[in-house]
This record gives sequence, C-alpha cells and structure tokens, in this order.
Amino acid sequence: MTRKLWVAFGVLLAAALGAQAQQSTPKPDPADPAAAVQATLFASSLSGYTPAMKNGTPPPDQAWRAANDAVGGQAAHSGHEMAAPAASEAPRMAEPAAAPTQHKHH
Repeated sequence: MTRKLWVAFGVLLAAALGAQAQQSTPKPDPADPAAAVQATLFASSLSGYTPAMKNGTPPPDQAWRAANDAVGGQAAHSGHEMAAPAASEAPRMAEPAAAPTQHKHH
C-alpha cells in the first residue's frame, strides 16, 4: 500500500514539475511603461440598436400615452359590470344566533 502511495506522489510531483517547465516565456513587467500590450478593442453595446420610430411603431412614451388616453375615456370598471340579481334570486342572510343569556368563563 505504501508503494502505491509513493508512486502516486511521484507522478503528481513529475506533473507539477512538467507544468512549471512549460511556462518558459517571461511575463512583461507591469510597472514598465514600455512593455508591449494587446490592442484594446471597443465594441459599443448599442451597435445593433434600432430606434422604435424606424420600424413603424411609436416610441414607448407615445405608445403608452395613446393607450392611456383610449382607456381613460371609458367608464369606471368598464367591462366589469355586475347585474343585480332578481329579488327571487337574492341570497338570504342567515338568522343571527340567539345571544347566550349567561356568560361562561373559559
């Protein structure tokens, strides 16, 4: 069992040393103002934006205002009218229970 452990340790050590050996290119000094750096690329987040007026629809502020004006002219609770039930269909309220004559302690 200890032999397998030593073999596993040796394999891990060899892998770590091999990975260290592959990093042979030195990194440029970050404090060096003359160090070469990659070019900075700028891509606008609005490059694919299409204004609302270009595709035939009004901008959101005008669309909201038109919808608000259309709904504002309707009566309150429009479309939610409830017809009063006929007198024969009116629900009857249950008779109140008789009040106890004597208070019972809990």
